[in-house]
Amino acid sequence: MASNSASSSTYTCRTQAQWNQLAKDAKSQGFAAIRILAFDCNALDLASSAAAAAGIKVLAGIYISVNDSLTPPVALVDPPSKAYQKYGAGRYSGLTIGNEVRRVLPGYLASIGVKIPVSTVHTWVMIRDNPTLCGADFVGANAHAFHGGGCTSSQAGDFVFNTAVPSLKQKCPGKKHHRVPDSCIRRSGWPSRGPRFRTSAVASIADETNAIRSLNCAARGDTSVSVFAFEYDDQLWKSNDNERSFGIFGGNC
Repeated sequence: MASNSASSSTYTCRTQAQWNQLAKDAKSQGFAAIRILAFDCNALDLASSAAAAAGIKVLAGIYISVNDSLTPPVALVDPPSKAYQKYGAGRYSGLTIGNEVRRVLPGYLASIGVKIPVSTVHTWVMIRDNPTLCGADFVGANAHAFHGGGCTSSQAGDFVFNTAVPSLKQKCPGKKHHRVPDSCIRRSGWPSRGPRFRTSAVASIADETNAIRSLNCAARGDTSVSVFAFEYDDQLWKSNDNERSFGIFGGNC
């Protein structure tokens, strides 16, 4: 997963060259897709171009604010429509969007010829406790072992694949899981700086490396689940050291 901002102290849009490097890095480390959260900074077009050059896919995300209407505005549907026409359906593994708008957006996109899987993304606990959220084309869940409670970094893969994923598969049977391909774990990672969470979750470069290694090893054992590592690089503009330091590339892991 990648922010639309470069790794800087202020939110600064990534350039095409930076997206190209990001996609190359992802491909070189075995990632089959990159995920973006929103369409600001012309990110969908730039990321799609970079992904096409690298030969990987994009999981696109539409950011919905609490003030947005349930009727899909042009600002939301225009970017995926144009990208779909420019890069083709095969470039996209799916589209994630705010829950309420998700009810009307797939039909609207289909009406204008855009046919890609659509889902929402919530924490895995939220989906587990609200099975109505299973009613999308695939299940998209966030599952961070760091915040899972009682986990060390070396248990990150076990937490995701032996706790979160089985629960999602039970509540949402027959769905692809992005982090759960019937399902998708939309993001999972570990910070390298900041305070520990409870007693076991320590934020350090060594622990981040352990967590990524653990997730990689666990992912090999269940190919029914797609996992998006969080995140490409540190986001120094964020509010605290934990949130700033989930970056995998750029010197950490």
